Amino acid sequence: MDIPDGQLERIRAQIDALLDACLTTGEPADDDLQALRLALAQLLEVMARLDADAGSGQTDSADVTGIGEYALHLAENLVATAARQQPQQQRRESAALIVNLALWIAGRGGRIDTLEPVVDALALHANAIRKPPQLELLSAVFRQIVAAVSPVIRQDLEKFNPGRPWRILLLNQGIVATRSHNTALMEQAFAVLTRHLPDDAPRFFSEGMQQMDALDYPEPVRRVMQKYHRQWNADRPQPQAETPSPHPPPGKLH
Repeated sequence: MDIPDGQLERIRAQIDALLDACLTTGEPADDDLQALRLALAQLLEVMARLDADAGSGQTDSADVTGIGEYALHLAENLVATAARQQPQQQRRESAALIVNLALWIAGRGGRIDTLEPVVDALALHANAIRKPPQLELLSAVFRQIVAAVSPVIRQDLEKFNPGRPWRILLLNQGIVATRSHNTALMEQAFAVLTRHLPDDAPRFFSEGMQQMDALDYPEPVRRVMQKYHRQWNADRPQPQAETPSPHPPPGKLH
């Protein structure tokens, strides 16, 4: 699976592929699809102009945020329409489009206000990748997106909700960094996790140590996980294991 890069040409190609998928039945496009196609074409023109402005240092971050929010909204409509035609075949292409749009926003100084579809798409990518070098590249994608999340979401006011996208994003970032076997990436991800999710840290590192044994991680990776486990579980009662839910939070890695 290719690692998303947020480039407009790739976004354009993915939109075209999903639009084509909407027409695989051979039936003429209905009015809603025609309207969506027109809106996407206009969106790409605006994004191209913003890219040109970025090259001359004239991009307004508020404009990028607004266009990015609209782009994610249109992409969700397109993804839903394509999924009705070929639900399984389009999942990866849909996820790649969503992540690329998020990276486009992040790369031009915008803020991500709609986070849930981005978290779900990132999780699909992460669950499909097993090789540490690719997971290193995906860790960089996580860092860019985390840095671009809206300050309102970062306030994390819904701490009662374990399925909130901000929490899942940071936990998944820690998991991907660990699976990359890159200890520097682990340190970076764990620093973010412990700063923003201190209540989740003890369980995260306890479960991480269990994975070290179960999957025979390299010794340097084990040492980093052990360090954080000691820091966050010293003199604390061991957390009770979570009861597996038949409906886990969307976007959670497995």
